[in-house]
Amino acid sequence: MIAAGRALAAAAALCLAATAATACSGPSGHRFCGIAADATSFAENTDVPKKIHDTVPRFLTGCDTVAITVITGSVQQSDCRRAPIPLTPTAEDNPNDNPKTAERISLARRAFAVKTLNDLVSCARAERSTRNGSDVVGALLDIAQKTRGLEPPPRILLISDMAQRAPELNLYTADISTEEARKSIISSLSDRMPRLEGAEIQILGFGVGVKSDHVRQQQFRDFWELLFRESGSLPPAYL
Repeated sequence: MIAAGRALAAAAALCLAATAATACSGPSGHRFCGIAADATSFAENTDVPKKIHDTVPRFLTGCDTVAITVITGSVQQSDCRRAPIPLTPTAEDNPNDNPKTAERISLARRAFAVKTLNDLVSCARAERSTRNGSDVVGALLDIAQKTRGLEPPPRILLISDMAQRAPELNLYTADISTEEARKSIISSLSDRMPRLEGAEIQILGFGVGVKSDHVRQQQFRDFWELLFRESGSLPPAYL
């Protein structure tokens, strides 16, 4: 994972350097995408590998590059990380610009991205004894940092119940019953507040832990919709 971390830092540095002059982006018509998969108790209670199998390949269609993050109790401290994965072939990969070759390469790379996501979830599950909690905000911040300044804005898929449970914010115990309370919490996130200007957000598995409490589930929804609005993203879509 050390090598992957160095690669991640190098990729981020290149993108940020490019952003100083122009925006980072893939080829015209393509887009940088991000995926965060939950490896906490959500993975214990739902079939995350099936969700990945059923949803991720289709989501990756049209993505030029994908950044993968796993939701753990402490995303920044997790060893289960890697650099963004390029998905579309370059001119060097396909010098004759053969559409069949391009599709074969793209399919293989999307399959590799799916395998990598599953491997990282398994990795995070193995280290969870030292990563208690669920840092959804940290996962969003990680993706935001990898996609900052991109044009067009990224598409982001969150496979999670969005049940944030970390020292700085525990949605199970926090008062999120009013808009004022929700705004206060979001303001307190400070430098941990993700900036996701223009991003498209899709959420799979939202609120499964509070399904029986319709009031609390609505409060969860109100909280996250406000956070995404404050982040600059488009309103989330629930899958």
